Amino acid sequence: MRTLSFTFVLLFAVSVSAQPSVTRAFNEGTRLANIGEFERARSSYLAALNDAEHVRSDDDFLARLHYNLGVCEYQLNHPERAIDEFHLAIKMNGGNYSRAFYALGMVESARKNWPGARLAFLESLRLDGTNGEAWFDLAFAYLQEGDFSNAEAAFRNSILHKSIDAAWSHNNLGVILAFRGDCSSAQKEFEMALKSSGGKLTAVRNNLAYCRARNGEHLGLLARRGLESKGKR
Repeated sequence: MRTLSFTFVLLFAVSVSAQPSVTRAFNEGTRLANIGEFERARSSYLAALNDAEHVRSDDDFLARLHYNLGVCEYQLNHPERAIDEFHLAIKMNGGNYSRAFYALGMVESARKNWPGARLAFLESLRLDGTNGEAWFDLAFAYLQEGDFSNAEAAFRNSILHKSIDAAWSHNNLGVILAFRGDCSSAQKEFEMALKSSGGKLTAVRNNLAYCRARNGEHLGLLARRGLESKGKR
């Protein structure tokens, strides 16, 4: 059985030059969001957006506003509104907003819209191919679609680009390899997963023991996305 969970991490844009009233509202929204006051933060961002539209602020600033609004909407459990805001942020940035594409992918993943998540992560990686977290989350979208070959490649890239979930990437590569019947290679991945995690991951220890005992049988192996290993991105 595979266990899949997602953590959406807040990464707020930094204020740029704008009219004083707009900047004040933007900065207040960011302050409130950073302490978890998302309803009040959204109100501040909407005030900033209203003022910004009246003074014709540049598109980069508007993209940042819509991105932050999207984060607030997601945290307030309004995924459809969050998606709309991230699309607006991407549009305002000329289709070149890696962070907004990544956030969009995370929301679509939470909604279990795996094709939408996959496309969003791919767009994020088109703009920043060194994002190990995007590679990791793309791998899970591929897994949900049954595309194990691309999932394997994405997990390998997540390791290459130093995802904070590298230990789980090694574990999940081991599971894929074991499913393929290559228990020797799978065992090496489980050993790397244990080494990377300092031996702390019970599921990985179980997978390694099972692989050693069964010599290639794969029933019971656990592909995990470990929340306990997650940190801020």
